[in-house]
Amino acid sequence: MPIINHKSIKMKKIFTLFLLVTFSINAQTWQLEAIKLKEGSEKEYIETEKFWGKIKKLAIKEDKLRAWYVFKNITKVEEGKERRYDYFVFNFYKDKSEMNSNTDMLDLAMRAHKGKLSKSKIRYNFQNWESPRKYTNTYTLDRLDRTINIVPISKNTPVYIYPMAQISDEYENLEMKFAKKSHEIDILDYRKAFWAFDKIIDRSENANKEITHFTFEKYTSDNLPKSRRPNWDDMEYEESLMWDMALKSRKGFPSIQLEFVMSSE
Repeated sequence: MPIINHKSIKMKKIFTLFLLVTFSINAQTWQLEAIKLKEGSEKEYIETEKFWGKIKKLAIKEDKLRAWYVFKNITKVEEGKERRYDYFVFNFYKDKSEMNSNTDMLDLAMRAHKGKLSKSKIRYNFQNWESPRKYTNTYTLDRLDRTINIVPISKNTPVYIYPMAQISDEYENLEMKFAKKSHEIDILDYRKAFWAFDKIIDRSENANKEITHFTFEKYTSDNLPKSRRPNWDDMEYEESLMWDMALKSRKGFPSIQLEFVMSSE
């Protein structure tokens, strides 16, 4: 009698399920602003982002932007050390054409705040958006892949960015065609809420030159990242080889833990 590998059958069923529920990804371009604040300027910075939030919402309403998010960096650091960045801002566009369009942002600002702020105040806030910032490094990214999104984001939603540096030519395929399945299983088990894979296509002069990709991961509020560890002893031989190949195809950097602050939603 042939031996039936029930675990293998179960895995195939799960993978088949996700082939049905995951959807094709249209190319999407976005910009990540990594921000270091001047000492004591956090309150001013938050007020500045609130000012810009109304502008971003109008831009989205007029199809000049897809989405906008502000996150605080809450990554733990050693005593006596400080974080390189304090806040991150995400600006999502339909494509590169939309991102590079000549949108009159001052006109948007005037219309977004009309009747609430004087024109001189609007102009002042608009021109002094960098005032609370010590420096800003910007990354432009193409979204290569993502999973379904099962949990709306909130302040209590654990969110992480994982910077990566590509080592081998197989890295992107291994991430999208193999590692993604593990994230989908985590979502099915309600351990994770969302996963996305992004490639850096441009960056500002002082941004990290070694990083080539980011993965963005959102977890369910009741299950933090450490709730699941790979069990190497229970893996099929072929699966362990694939994981070994995937891990060797890129270099990982320390993860960045984020706290949601505000968005265009």
